[in-house]
Amino acid sequence: MPHSANGGIRIPPGREEEWPAVPPLMRRRLVMGILGALAAGGIVYAFSAPTRQTDAIARPAAVESVTPGGGNLDLRQVTISADLAPGLTGYLTFDGIEVPGDDLVFVPALNSITLTPQPESDYAELSPGPHCAAVVYWPIGQDRASANSYTWCFRLH
Repeated sequence: MPHSANGGIRIPPGREEEWPAVPPLMRRRLVMGILGALAAGGIVYAFSAPTRQTDAIARPAAVESVTPGGGNLDLRQVTISADLAPGLTGYLTFDGIEVPGDDLVFVPALNSITLTPQPESDYAELSPGPHCAAVVYWPIGQDRASANSYTWCFRLH
């Protein structure tokens, strides 16, 4: 089997001038350039992909949404809230401590509970780092003894 000068590509007889030979060094540079571009693209994709995680799978139906979402990285000024299903009421905890009623706003028409700290509140300025919030909820007209809760965690910077 004859070895061709163009790197093993079989060229039909009489058409050699239409197929210029690719030197091995150029071929190697081309392959390395393509691999380098793919690697750079992978790194860019890895660091630009959304860091938000969904908590919808584990969230009970009674909790329609929470802010910030579970696993999120957000600003320290983010609104911490939970929207409950109709017919429920409740309160929020932050890092395991029940938020005082003065720092919460409950909107009955929306069944939403929002952390809205007073100027002198411990929650007026949240610290950076990992935190967990929980919404404790129960049917309107019943007491806290029938309460359930949902906890989600996030990071603030």
